[in-house]
Order: sequence, then C-alpha cells, then structure tokens
Amino acid sequence: MSLKSPKDIELKELIYHYPFNPYRRYLLLKKEQKKQALYLKIMSFLEKEGEVLKVSHQGKKGLAIVRKLPWDSNFFNVPMGAIEAIFSEKNEESLISAIFDKALSWFKEKGIKHITFKVDTTDTKAILTSQKKSFYLVDTLCTYLYAKNYTEAKPIKQFFELRPFQPKDLEAILKIVEYAFKEHRNRFMNDPYLSKTGMLELYKAWIKNFIKEGYLIVAERKGNIAGFLGYFRLPELCNLTGKLHVGHVLTAVGPKGKGAHAQLIAYLGDAPFYPDTVEGTASISNTIAQNIWIKILRPRIIRTQYVFHYFFDKG
Repeated sequence: MSLKSPKDIELKELIYHYPFNPYRRYLLLKKEQKKQALYLKIMSFLEKEGEVLKVSHQGKKGLAIVRKLPWDSNFFNVPMGAIEAIFSEKNEESLISAIFDKALSWFKEKGIKHITFKVDTTDTKAILTSQKKSFYLVDTLCTYLYAKNYTEAKPIKQFFELRPFQPKDLEAILKIVEYAFKEHRNRFMNDPYLSKTGMLELYKAWIKNFIKEGYLIVAERKGNIAGFLGYFRLPELCNLTGKLHVGHVLTAVGPKGKGAHAQLIAYLGDAPFYPDTVEGTASISNTIAQNIWIKILRPRIIRTQYVFHYFFDKG
C-alpha cells in the first residue's frame, strides 16, 4: 500500500508511540515536534519509491516502511532496497518477526536482491529478529549534534583557505575521494557481496549531489585543493521549526591535507549562514572523525544505530 496522504491514523498512532524515535534526543525540538519530525521523515520515504506494508498478527498491528533504492542500485549493479522503519503495536518478537516476513516477501516480489536495515541500538527485539532472518551486521553508526547556543566550536589555527566549490575544483575533489575512501571501512566496504569499485563511484556521485542540491566547501592552500566538506539541508526539520538544520556531512582530505579535516569541521560551527544545528554521523570504528567532532564542535551524541544488510541467494 502506498501512502500519499498524512491522514492514515493507524500509521500516525504507531509513529507517535514509537519508543525508539531517532529524534528523541534532539536539541531544539519539543516533545511533540520530535514525533512530527519522524512522521515527516517517513512521509519523505514514501515519496521516494516507498510503501507501507501493514501486518496483523494475533490481534496486534504492525507496519514496515520499505522502498526501492534505484540510485544506489546503479553503482553496485544489483537491485537494492531498504527497510526504513518497523513499527509494532507491541514490542513482541513474534509480531516483529511477522513484519520482517512481510517486508522480505515484498522485496522478493519486486526483484530486490539487497536490503539495508538501520536499527536503534536499544531496539533489542528488532536486532535479534533481524539476525534470525539472516540479516548480517556491517556497521555501527554514531550520530552527533552540534547546536547553536548550546555548544561553542573550539577556535583552531587556520592553515587553509575555505571557500565554496567552483567547477574547476571537481577533478581534484574526485581524486581526493579515491584517495580517502579506497580503503575506508564502512558498510559498503564491509559487505562481501558489494563491489568496492561501486562504492567509490557512489561517493563520487554523492559529491555531484552536493554541488546540485547541497553545499560543498573546499580547503585550498597555495592553489592546491587539500580537502572538502559537503552537507545538505534536513528538510523535515527545517520545515518543522523554521530554523536551518544541516546534515549528511561528508568530509575528506588528500595526502597534503593535514589539518584540513579539523578546520573543515570547525567551519560547521561558524558557517556564514550560522546553521541552528549540524548533524554528523560516523562509523563507530572511525575514531579519527569522532575525535575531531568531539574536540572541535563539542557535540552531543543523539543516536546510535546498527546497520544490517540482507542478500537474497547468497549462494
């Protein structure tokens, strides 16, 4: 079932009572806004190849939010999809298992071979159930939040000129992507069923998305591009609060970019447009990125998630 209208009371009730709301620790959001933020996020998924799958099990109701991922599929030459959320009337393993079964059946029917499922690290029932269904762990993510007027970015030395992207920078930035992410440990690298070449092409395309739809800042010294920082607006939060919230941060430096990473992160705390919040996510194994975020922006941890993948016909 595709949901095009926010009038589905059943979905709204399950979302509003969801105990693992990813916005529950968000600064600047009031209690009701945290529920509304998740609802708006789910609506955005449904506008992008998403569907709502309803389940009834032993008199209890549940929902899965699923969608195809055509953009990702192009890079790995395999049909990909995601379980974006699972909502259950009761936190019971049998009900959650029935929701997973419904979702897996939907993906199989649609010809989707690879599935991503991100889950809150405290959602024990969903974690255990996903593993019983043969989902495999590929990453653990930690999300930080820098909020204006709550924390103050640490001043650091300026070794590089930071400026907006210019078209002439593209070739240098793509070379930095290859250098920085070739051996980068992330969920794509950790998945034995995905092409590592596809991972690099995805990151390169991500850069082009920053140029078209987001923000891209470069670090330059003596005419050489040493690193970059990209990010997007978070529309569900911007529309809800009327403030500027940014996230989906990606930063990397080249072989001559020592010191640029910290300077780029510090830029987020003092950008010309003064964002109200900055949300950044890093793999728990990426201690360099985590330490820079903590040292420079002094953020709060607002979310931790396990990332599971599933692959049909592993052979």
